[in-house]
Amino acid sequence: MSETTAPEAAGTAADHRAGWFELFFDLVFVVTVSVLARALHGDPDAGDFGTFVVLFFPAWWAWANLMVTVNVFGSARPGAQAMLLCAMPGLGLMAAAAPDGLGTRAWAYALGAAWVRLVFFLIWFGQARRRDNALPLWRPVSYCLVPAALWAVSAAVPGPGRFVLWGAAIALEVVLLAVRTGLTEDFYGRLSTEHLVERIGLFVVIVLGESVFTVVATLADHFTAASALAALAGFVVVAELALIFFYWGTANAARGLDRAQAGGATRAVRDTVMYLPFLLVSGITVIAAALGTAVAEPDHHLPTGACWALCGGVLAFYTANAAIALRYGDTARTVLGWYLPCVLLTLGALLPAALLLPAWAAVACAAAVVFALAKISRYLGGRSRTLPTA
Repeated sequence: MSETTAPEAAGTAADHRAGWFELFFDLVFVVTVSVLARALHGDPDAGDFGTFVVLFFPAWWAWANLMVTVNVFGSARPGAQAMLLCAMPGLGLMAAAAPDGLGTRAWAYALGAAWVRLVFFLIWFGQARRRDNALPLWRPVSYCLVPAALWAVSAAVPGPGRFVLWGAAIALEVVLLAVRTGLTEDFYGRLSTEHLVERIGLFVVIVLGESVFTVVATLADHFTAASALAALAGFVVVAELALIFFYWGTANAARGLDRAQAGGATRAVRDTVMYLPFLLVSGITVIAAALGTAVAEPDHHLPTGACWALCGGVLAFYTANAAIALRYGDTARTVLGWYLPCVLLTLGALLPAALLLPAWAAVACAAAVVFALAKISRYLGGRSRTLPTA
């Protein structure tokens, strides 16, 4: 996210909603999530999970930066619409390269990442050149253009050196998010919280949709009674996660962002928009992979990797929500009231079931655990009472 401001756009940021250009742009992430999740089906090992994180985070990071750029400028502006359309091929190239994104296609993945950063550099650099804008030129150059150059150069660098450049590009952006030099003081206060919550919610819809698609498509290929039972239980898992997120999480997020803005808690806004949702959507994605494995082979024990995906995904989903609640000012006692049962039920009930029971029964247990956690979250999850610290 380029922490800059556009005076003429900021005045309208508070009342705009997600436009159809943004929804069209998100189509490329349907493919991205599907391709990356496919590598986690079956019995993924630590290397597979690591590869997923390494390849998914740059795609998420690009999406989050573009989301904030549109939040500042508004999706109805021709410049923002052109940016979204021009960024899609770059993200599509990253998705197409993902199956071997750390191997023979790493160069293509890197060029896709460079492409996206160059696109949103152009719109921010154009704004920085305006005489009536206090944004210094060095910010879009250092945050957008330099990382784009690092990604582009890495395409020609062999071996581990390529990935060192990837890490340097991401690290530079992360560090610059913490540097306020050259920013107007009210940048975070001018963001549209309604738009941020809506856009992150729509991204979660994409990931949940991948989960439903995985369950149904796998059932179509393995059309047995046991597979149908596993698919039904898997659907309950996904539905309960959706209910938790949309009927409880988004409402709290909207209130939390509003309070963070009012209290000047800029780091809380940054963390809950840029970083923590990545953990949440990653958790849902690995759960989807485990559900697909269970539907494919419902009468067998889940492979070890699928067990960790199922249990780790549930923990990641709730851990992200707990961290977000804490950043928005909920007390530790309030958060632990629903987070500790998540840890206890996941490790004490779901993990043994996943290791010892047939796959369909393990998913049924996951459905029961998630259902119980939904009730606990609903009745014990208190509302934020204090302002988060800046």
